[in-house]
Amino acid sequence: MSKGEFENKVVLVTGAASGLGRAASLRFAAEGAKLCLVDLNHDGLTETARRIAETGGQSVVFAGDLGDPANCAKAVGTAIEAFGQLDVLCNVAGILKFHALADVTADVWTRLFSANVTAPFFMMQAAMPHLVETKGNVVNVVSTAAFLGQAYTAPYAATKAALLSLTKSLAMELMHAPVRINALAPGGMMTEMVQTLQFPEDADQSLIARYIGIRPPSQPDDIVEPLMFLASDRARSVHGACYSADNGITVG
Repeated sequence: MSKGEFENKVVLVTGAASGLGRAASLRFAAEGAKLCLVDLNHDGLTETARRIAETGGQSVVFAGDLGDPANCAKAVGTAIEAFGQLDVLCNVAGILKFHALADVTADVWTRLFSANVTAPFFMMQAAMPHLVETKGNVVNVVSTAAFLGQAYTAPYAATKAALLSLTKSLAMELMHAPVRINALAPGGMMTEMVQTLQFPEDADQSLIARYIGIRPPSQPDDIVEPLMFLASDRARSVHGACYSADNGITVG
């Protein structure tokens, strides 16, 4: 059997219990990587690990709230303890909620920033010494919401713009280190989370239409392809970039 592109690599994926995180984890495993699967959903992690094991792959799981920086350190420690190294960190986990301005509570605001900004930042902080050692890289999943004003998603959009800024700022800070830090910006994806979302009552559909896009939403497997590229050695000249995979939503 031929070696995969990620043979002898260790990849940590957050959000690995479902959606894009699961799809990416399965693809990394198919390409020979050893996986550290991280999510709040333990049952979902177990299912992803089971699928990887069925194909002969190796993985370990860590279930915890990454909004707590201590859990970020524990997640990275799980990968190091199991496999002795870390080559790729994929910050995929995130939450999306639709709210009208008047309905955004302090709890909603804090929860979104905790999951979408605090968690990936402290995951990068914990992982960076190991990534420098392996000349590895980070892929942060942002969104078209990082670039566009999107009605009823103001807190979510703010978190994705913040994560994009973190990506670029840390890429500059670590310019002389042997690591790469990039972002991937999908548009709409048909994931379990998206399918259960509801817009606010009396939402203006003409405003929503401006960021839904003309083409159909992507499937998670479609977005895995550019993610794999950014995480691979093929992207060795890509640092501090943001790749869009949005079916043309940001064209105009």
